[in-house]
Amino acid sequence: LVDAGFDVIVPDMPGYGFSDAPPQPIDARAVAGMWATLMTDLGYERFAVSGGDIGTHVVRYLALDHPERVVAVHRIDGGLAWPGLDPSTLSEAERAFVAETERWRTDEGAYAMMHRTKPQTAAVGLNDSPAGLAAWIVEKLRSWSDCGGGLWSVYTRDEVLALLTEYWATATIGSAMRMYHANAAVPVAQLERRV
Repeated sequence: LVDAGFDVIVPDMPGYGFSDAPPQPIDARAVAGMWATLMTDLGYERFAVSGGDIGTHVVRYLALDHPERVVAVHRIDGGLAWPGLDPSTLSEAERAFVAETERWRTDEGAYAMMHRTKPQTAAVGLNDSPAGLAAWIVEKLRSWSDCGGGLWSVYTRDEVLALLTEYWATATIGSAMRMYHANAAVPVAQLERRV
């Protein structure tokens, strides 16, 4: 093995995958606090962070709430623009970004609104039906990848089945959805903070 000069720590998001569901829904800022504690417990005082999807919010709060510890932030996506931004305060590139996120929110964002407002309704149905869970997840994989509708050109059947099995065996689709609900309650003042 070659020593790369750094360690990679990959914590599981609480309530996702193989981690236990938290006793009550927690938001991304709470997870950031948990991960900061984890890094302390593992002996890392300073570290770089990377995240995608919900993880982009977690690493953002790690950097905002622990700036003396976080040396770099890598976000796989920038998130969606928050409604109510004043376009007159934005550059042309920023206005184009806001327009594109609005298009995405309209075309693809209905799932997030359901997760934010009524996560238990979908969770019960998806936990009750493997076919329903598969339809829900595979539709997202197809829509959000650059597969051009040909899912198997991007993912193998084993990868898709492993993901479906992970959610099915752990019954974590509901706890994963509830984090959207918890994040919806994050105060606007927190959302306006910038790294």
